Amino acid sequence: MNSNVDCAETWHDGSAASGRKAFLSILRYFAQEIVGSPVRFARVLWRISTNISMQFRVFALLRNPVITAWVGANPSFLFKYLPPKYLMQGLTAPARTACFLRHYRTLDRTFSLSLLSRILREDVSVFQLIDGGHLFELAVGRSRHVAGSRHVDHEGEMCVSLLVDGVHVHVLAFTIVPGSILDSSAGSVLLVTRVQGGLDVFPLIALASKAMHGIPAEMLLMTALHGVAEALGIREFFGVSATRHLCYEEEDDAIFKKCYDQFFTRIGATPTAAGFYAARFPLPQKPLAEVKRGQKTRTRARRAFKMRVTNEVFQFFCREDSSVAGSFCCDEVSEESETSEPAQA
Repeated sequence: MNSNVDCAETWHDGSAASGRKAFLSILRYFAQEIVGSPVRFARVLWRISTNISMQFRVFALLRNPVITAWVGANPSFLFKYLPPKYLMQGLTAPARTACFLRHYRTLDRTFSLSLLSRILREDVSVFQLIDGGHLFELAVGRSRHVAGSRHVDHEGEMCVSLLVDGVHVHVLAFTIVPGSILDSSAGSVLLVTRVQGGLDVFPLIALASKAMHGIPAEMLLMTALHGVAEALGIREFFGVSATRHLCYEEEDDAIFKKCYDQFFTRIGATPTAAGFYAARFPLPQKPLAEVKRGQKTRTRARRAFKMRVTNEVFQFFCREDSSVAGSFCCDEVSEESETSEPAQA
């Protein structure tokens, strides 16, 4: 804990200067990006004024010196949830604000200042594997760009990334949100709003899957997300459906349904009336007795590897002195069906 105290004192020493820089950056942002456009200025002013009490709560995030320093370099950060194009389609302004607040309040409460600073600035490697001369990594950070992405900064506040030799090949974006927004009784849940592979990196994705027991890239990311959820003390997650995805277009309906609806169904999530897929960690799995003869050895190896990934991700956050809220047990780790059939509880 002494290292955390020293870190806090270091951040506190520069907090006044960071606060002034953040304030000036916000003023410059409004002067350059908003005031210059009367229409945009009126739109932003209307969104802030109709949600003023929640906006003051967002400004209260500046009490965290790491967030203050981040706003100083990225002043639009405090207003990113105002436009309708945030997280998914159909979220009201109060709901968007509540999601943004819950996410960063949780990080403020859970992570040390040094870890939060790293997550905002870079991809933090939480799992590594060297195989065949290649480095495979699972990393946690802000929502990242991969080739072909749109609205990246608004598709989720954080992401788990799969990297091959330092190249981002697949990402899964998520945000910590109030359960009530998704009709859940849980205080906080994870909302998964982006599952996307990069363009022209399919050979690297295949290479990663082969090195990790043939587990698909998106399932590797879900396995890592389980470890993150354990560190945050969150057991429930919701996946956005195809039609509620931020970038959904009717002509791409089949692609979106394959990447979201079919994927969430395959891992055992159940559809909700509001257009989400809900599940709890650990994910349901097919009983080993029901696995086809000849595939049990492969299934055991996959499950053991996933257990290893989830546990190492969780242990990473423990080592970083974060105030992890969960109590993780390796024996509880499970995964989706190893076949193309839906997972069974």
